[in-house]
Amino acid sequence: MMAVPICAPVCAANSPAFHKIVEYLSPALADQLVPIEESSTSQGIAMQVEAIHLEGNEAEIIVSFRDAEGSTQNLVHGEMDLFDSYGLSDLTNDSWLGGCSFLTYDADEDKAYFEVAVQADNAYQSNKLQFSVRSLLCDKYHDTRDVDLSGIVYSAETKRVMLSGSGGPMTEDMLPDFLRDVSDTPEDPRSYANVLDMMSITECAADDFTLTGIAYMDGVLRVQVCMGNNRNTDRHVQLFLKDAEGNERHEDHSVSWHEDVGDTSFQIYEFWYLEDTDSIADYSMYGIFHSAGNLIEGDWNVTFRL
Repeated sequence: MMAVPICAPVCAANSPAFHKIVEYLSPALADQLVPIEESSTSQGIAMQVEAIHLEGNEAEIIVSFRDAEGSTQNLVHGEMDLFDSYGLSDLTNDSWLGGCSFLTYDADEDKAYFEVAVQADNAYQSNKLQFSVRSLLCDKYHDTRDVDLSGIVYSAETKRVMLSGSGGPMTEDMLPDFLRDVSDTPEDPRSYANVLDMMSITECAADDFTLTGIAYMDGVLRVQVCMGNNRNTDRHVQLFLKDAEGNERHEDHSVSWHEDVGDTSFQIYEFWYLEDTDSIADYSMYGIFHSAGNLIEGDWNVTFRL
């Protein structure tokens, strides 16, 4: 069980700001959160560790960011992202697995709140903990765009790529054989897939989305989108396939990979729809395109004890 941290103000759990965080969490977790309220400032942005729940080798952390006092940059003004640059460490080990979700932006406090979950190999030691963040993505936005299906083809060349990710409600073992990941040898642990080869990567925009191919082959609708160069930003898209009655659905499975041109690394996704798309002319598609364009690299560190 966690002890109350000696560094935390006694009244923190009764503060309006703490209760505002709790509104975005399940009551079960909120009851276990220990207020911290320790901060660190870098690059004109103040990070505050608001609260933590620590149990064994797992930790759930509430953290906020705001423009530092006296800063005129207005960097914090809406949705943000930690860009997978965060971690929790103690005297014995560092976190090795984590997840982060944006909770809300509070305009009155000028604070963007996040919930961070991390896990380490061994149980965390509560006598000295350090939470750190190395980069932030600001200026996140999204817009809705129609995806033109009129250029669909029914036969196309494919190429074999090494995957950097895959997922969807239809797992790999549910896919037809020609869509399953393949490898050169049983000893090769890397995942591969055969994807559309309809546009050269050199024709893609590095700073925007590019639709690189749409095909309906072997009963599978394939939609391929290049996200541009994601090394210093984050672009992703949610696609919605709509039938004649207006029913919408996501892809059944998707794969992603990278292709490099000089110093530019393009990220490409291919979305697969396997069910009930026989009369493809009766369908339409739109996407919600998400982008974050302002990478801020800093050094935010908060050390505290439980």
